[in-house]
Amino acid sequence: MPISSCRITQSLRERLSTSAWSPIMINTLFIVDDEYASRLKLNQLISALPEWRIEAKLRSGEELFQRLSESQPDVILLDINMPGLNGIDVLSQLNRQHCNSEVIFTTAHSRYAVEAFNGAAADYVLKPISLQRLQLALERVAERLRLKRAQTLPQTLISQVGQRMKNVGIEDIDAIIIDNGTQVAHCGSQTYPLDKTLTELEQQLPAHFLRVHRGAIINRLRLSEAERWLNGRLLLRFIHSELEVLTSRNGARQLKRHLKV
Repeated sequence: MPISSCRITQSLRERLSTSAWSPIMINTLFIVDDEYASRLKLNQLISALPEWRIEAKLRSGEELFQRLSESQPDVILLDINMPGLNGIDVLSQLNRQHCNSEVIFTTAHSRYAVEAFNGAAADYVLKPISLQRLQLALERVAERLRLKRAQTLPQTLISQVGQRMKNVGIEDIDAIIIDNGTQVAHCGSQTYPLDKTLTELEQQLPAHFLRVHRGAIINRLRLSEAERWLNGRLLLRFIHSELEVLTSRNGARQLKRHLKV
């Protein structure tokens, strides 16, 4: 039983009970700038944009390529005048490697703009950078990313039990839970085992699916209620299901941020 039956806020209840709100798609980015003050400024500006998450703050092109071997962000904010590889060199190398990240230059030098756009840079933002100008650049890129994802998102997931296979509609899923080492999709009163990991599913599912625990992904559009639990966690319930999902503390924070509570 929950420690407190008090619902978290009236605002959250209203958002969970209406279809009027839109889920936020979190986009990831790297900051690449050799100046600490510039990295700090960009960090401060981006902290005001809840749909963007900084995954790395790097000092050089060399550091960038080392980090890209581990993961690729949606966007790279790239300075031009840096020791070693300059920003234009970095862009050329990114293109040769067929990197899928969008590049926005953030620089004090206007003279490289033609080269930048010839290299398919998404935008060219001059320092000193205002929140309004950076937000405009990121909104343009976010729209491009949204269109790309819409073209590639699956409509169903495949569940196999023995020799039988079934297409599970993504929008019918309340949550995907790890149960005894198996990923299980919960759709109302029905459950379907899946052969993909939660990490793989997290990358493929639409923006309104959120990982609220290392063992759970939930569909925010099918939530009915969120209840306070121990240590800042939330107990989630769903419109068409008796399923209950307990978030982690970080998962609770993420959910509140996405609902703008």
